[in-house]
Amino acid sequence: MIDRARIAAYSLRAMTRPDPLYHVLFVCTGNTCRSPMAVAALRQALGSDADRVAISSAGTSAWDGQPAARFAIETAQRSGAVLENHRSRRLTPEMAGEADLIVVMEPAHRAALATLGIADDRVHVLSEWPEPGEPTLEISDPFGQSAEAYEECWRRIGRHVERLAVVVREACRSRSA
Repeated sequence: MIDRARIAAYSLRAMTRPDPLYHVLFVCTGNTCRSPMAVAALRQALGSDADRVAISSAGTSAWDGQPAARFAIETAQRSGAVLENHRSRRLTPEMAGEADLIVVMEPAHRAALATLGIADDRVHVLSEWPEPGEPTLEISDPFGQSAEAYEECWRRIGRHVERLAVVVREACRSRSA
């Protein structure tokens, strides 16, 4: 479970930067499915507070410039989110270094960040904000699967992101206090 004191500590670190925004970075594998959907879901969950947060995404094995997967675009669109303009980015140490909070989709992504020298308490698996009874620590990659797999992925991401949004709002309030 997430430690709210650690989130507050991220805010203290971020306050030393001239940038007033709180930075959240979502990480998956190809940056065409899960992490772009998570960005869209967090923007929706934050509502008017989204303008206080810089939300971005990257992939551990991404090819720069790829569009979001068609089913990811269609799934997000049905919920009022827009992914048409998304272009994939390969994760770099600089991206990770700018983030106040790094949210990965599965434990393997945490390990990939460690190989970049990012193995600190800013890194969390999205499912650390669990739904009671959820059995797995990862958000499965729907890449190459059916539209239904993308729908299920969107629902799972959304449930976790709703809880994450509470934590992000608290961090933003801590920064502005």
